[in-house]
Amino acid sequence: MSTGIEAVPASGRPRSPRDLAVASALLDLAGKLAATTYAAYLPVADRPALGVAMAVDTPCAFTIPSELDVDDLRLPTARAFQSGDLVAVQAAEMRKLTRQVPAHFLHNPFPTAVASVALVAGGRTFGCLSVHWSRTKAPDDPVTPEELQHLRRIAQKLAGELLLLADSGLPMDAPPIPLFIPPVPAESLSTGAPALSARLGRGLTGTTFLYQLKRLSAELAAAVHARDVLTAAQDQIMAPFGAGALMLCRVQDERLRVVGASGFSREEVGRVDGLPLSRSTPETDAVTRVEARLQQPSDRPAHTGTSHPAPALDTHPRAYMPLIANGRAIGCCILEFPAQWRRLPADEDIALAVLMLGQIGQTLERIHAHELEHALARTMQQSLLPPSLPLRPETVVTSRYLPATAGAAVGGDWYDIVPLPDGGIGLAIGDVEGHSVEAAGVMGHLRSAVLAYASEGHEPATVLERIDALLRVLGASRYATCCCLWLDPVTGVAKTATAGHPPPLISPAPGKLTALDVPVGPPLGLGNGHHYEQREIVLTSGSIIALFTDGLLETRALGLDAALARLADRLAAGNRENMDMLADGLISDRQRHKILDDDLALLLMRYDGVQPGEQQDVARLFVQRYDLQAVASTRHYLRDVLKRWGSEALLDDLQLMLSEVVTNALIHAQSDVDIRMRRHAGGVRVEVQDSSPQPPIPTVIIANEAMNAEAESGRGLLIVDALATAWGSSPAGRGKTTWIEMALPEQSS
Repeated sequence: MSTGIEAVPASGRPRSPRDLAVASALLDLAGKLAATTYAAYLPVADRPALGVAMAVDTPCAFTIPSELDVDDLRLPTARAFQSGDLVAVQAAEMRKLTRQVPAHFLHNPFPTAVASVALVAGGRTFGCLSVHWSRTKAPDDPVTPEELQHLRRIAQKLAGELLLLADSGLPMDAPPIPLFIPPVPAESLSTGAPALSARLGRGLTGTTFLYQLKRLSAELAAAVHARDVLTAAQDQIMAPFGAGALMLCRVQDERLRVVGASGFSREEVGRVDGLPLSRSTPETDAVTRVEARLQQPSDRPAHTGTSHPAPALDTHPRAYMPLIANGRAIGCCILEFPAQWRRLPADEDIALAVLMLGQIGQTLERIHAHELEHALARTMQQSLLPPSLPLRPETVVTSRYLPATAGAAVGGDWYDIVPLPDGGIGLAIGDVEGHSVEAAGVMGHLRSAVLAYASEGHEPATVLERIDALLRVLGASRYATCCCLWLDPVTGVAKTATAGHPPPLISPAPGKLTALDVPVGPPLGLGNGHHYEQREIVLTSGSIIALFTDGLLETRALGLDAALARLADRLAAGNRENMDMLADGLISDRQRHKILDDDLALLLMRYDGVQPGEQQDVARLFVQRYDLQAVASTRHYLRDVLKRWGSEALLDDLQLMLSEVVTNALIHAQSDVDIRMRRHAGGVRVEVQDSSPQPPIPTVIIANEAMNAEAESGRGLLIVDALATAWGSSPAGRGKTTWIEMALPEQSS
């Protein structure tokens, strides 16, 4: 272990004239005001926020908010900063604010009065001084004018000192971690700056460590992805400890896998990613030997197993520390420091880093377990949805499904399209109560029953009655809703029945809606043997039918009736030519939600009818998994189809795009590929369906590409993006559909 590294204390920058000026002001306040906390806020460099620069180490100092949004004028400190004046808020008003913003309760758990004053001098606002009084300042014991006057006087003096220091070139931004200073008697301030500097230099307080751990814990508690953990490590470990680069690795199959990196080159990430634990390197030794190691560049052996020379980053000192979770080493963290460091970090800094990395390790384990559970639930859910939707010349169909993200990521929403024995088309959609594996199991029974009874030729109402009886026999503990619509594509007659489910929405033409007066019977499985009714409607060519579950509706924000009316209006006004774009538009609001409380299923169909001489042409090709040789056959098949349709003008571009999309599906989705083509009046549409839900992303260069699986497939999609009239990717059944639209060139007269 080298002894030549020079460390910056985890508490922030070394003591400076600015620190001494701020400390003097805070200690003056602490000597005159009987308050609970005293803090100085300075602007954050890269965003409109105020961060704590320094605070007096009182018993409640750890409750001080670490950062405040300067645009949130509900906060007294933000109002003071924006107005350039003093703002005082008594305890009663602060309680009202806490009820409006419950997160503030974490910083104000008891009656609290606040006074904040801006630091203004020379036309510049440097920050704020903020003082909190708790318990002793009850609503009937307000902050006195004398206390406010003293606060204003101290702020004016400090602002003048900061102006002089700023003009001399000293930075005025908040440090990554605030400095907590021990309180001293007011009379000791008369000894001047040297004594105060010595007092501040005695070492870090326990509050500094507690404050850092609290901030990291708050970020990690909200982390749901590995990238969230990386962000927290950047903010609370990398920056405060003065590191220039950070890498987090996790053990998988006896190898180190990089789960996140910041500041390291792609080559360095690639060197570490995949290191076997059997090879002795500083990274693997941190795991296998469970030890922290700090090394100078001269301490590290040259890289082996690569033709590349040691990168320039090897001129920097590094720290290798294990990540501990559940009593074992599950990975390691690599920190790289500036090249000029020549002294080891202090013992307290190392101890704090280890504690913080322990939280990082536990969070990575939690996220990994959640991802495994989520993948299992998603696989089960997708296996119960239809693998593909039928291709019929009379109709154009698409579907969407989004699982709930709150609670178990598997639920009871489902949809299906059933071929009827008389040549008709059956559309069904349903929702089982709850979000659990049990709900998905009931959904599987329900979908299978609809398929069986519809295949026997029963009408929609009869199908619902039989399923109701079946669920009672099965002893299902959850009720379910279901809506069935049977369509005769020759006549356009649609028969509909529904059990506790919203009836379909029908738009016969742009901007128009048709009311479907269908009695909504009770949900299935309630045990009352209800007789369901059905209604008929004749669809005109171009009609669009939407079946959906209630997860699509914004009922919390709008209420049920208003949410239904909004969905109907958007259906009538949507893109009728491209059903995928219409479906994406209908679910766009729900997709933007970070948390979905309910599953969402949507089934859209456009009825084009059977019109001799104008019927659309369709073609279909199936490619088996891993059959890369079939890509050439696909190009030949496309050539024959376009020749038959008289659309050879599109051949070159479509062959190139289809080859890219099919190859990506075979290699990256590792699934069977279903290719569908449709000719319409304006051109040709090609759909490529695979079983991977991961959307394709056009990519030129992606940071940390070694960790990004989409990068390789993304480059081929740049060709599609450049050549296609329109293209997109839509979740469909158990996977996704990548679709390409090509318009036929206009014929010159």
